[in-house]
Amino acid sequence: MGTARYTFAEKICDDIRFASRSYRRKLALTNREAAVRLCYQHTCKRKLNLDHPTTLPEAIQWLKLRSDTSRWPELADKYAVREYVRDCGLENHLNELYGYWEQPQDINWSALPDSFVLKLNNGCHSVMPIRDKKVTNKEDVTKQFLKWMEKPFGLESAEFHYLPIPPKIIAEKFLHQEPSLIDYKIYCIGGTAQVILHCQDRVHEKAIKTLLDTKWNVIPEYNPRAIHTDEAPQKPASLDEIIAAAEKLSQPFPFVRVDYYEIDGRPVFGEMTFTPAGGYKPYGTQKFYEDLGMKILNLFTNE
Repeated sequence: MGTARYTFAEKICDDIRFASRSYRRKLALTNREAAVRLCYQHTCKRKLNLDHPTTLPEAIQWLKLRSDTSRWPELADKYAVREYVRDCGLENHLNELYGYWEQPQDINWSALPDSFVLKLNNGCHSVMPIRDKKVTNKEDVTKQFLKWMEKPFGLESAEFHYLPIPPKIIAEKFLHQEPSLIDYKIYCIGGTAQVILHCQDRVHEKAIKTLLDTKWNVIPEYNPRAIHTDEAPQKPASLDEIIAAAEKLSQPFPFVRVDYYEIDGRPVFGEMTFTPAGGYKPYGTQKFYEDLGMKILNLFTNE
């Protein structure tokens, strides 16, 4: 059964509702399905089909609303997930943790090294690299984190699993890589790695992104930008170890993206993301959406 037609009048109404952050917050607290539909339809410009989802974004919305998400808050928490990584026997993949605090005013600057990274445990893009604490304006850091912590992350984007996470500020080792840190984001379905999203050149406004298979071959039909099969970025030395770790961490879940770095040939765990880009418009083509969406749904139809 196809997706119902999304009329121009419906689109205009959704755009007006979406523009009101207070409306979105209230809707998320009172009617979760309506909040998901609004965010999806505004972002994807099409009706959400929860009864017969066919794409990755639709499948993620289905998982949000109609699957067991009881462990999502624990594992989306950048601090709490460390225990899960240890339980999976991957403690050696964890970045060094220097400390954590509930309020930015409580950060123990004197106990921290000269360079490190501060981040919120329950958000996205709430990361602050501290390259030299001696010249860092600590008041500005406090103000920025207080601003990030003002509103519960996930409420406006209908990512409900972030709401129960107690906010913390964590300090970790600064991971240095020239010219910028490279992300290896492993899309896993049913505990099997499917696709790798390679992100580089993040010092500029937009990272250069490439989707590859697990053998490190570029998948041209998955990449929105024109790319040839011989244009693969440099393969990480620890790729096999990264994939094995991602599959181990993702084993209990229908879908999760497991993010890794590689520093001096060693895998370093980043985070687990159940709703990349909110689940609405992750990087990729319609072919990418359809192929991964059907793989997720096949897990349930084959039960």
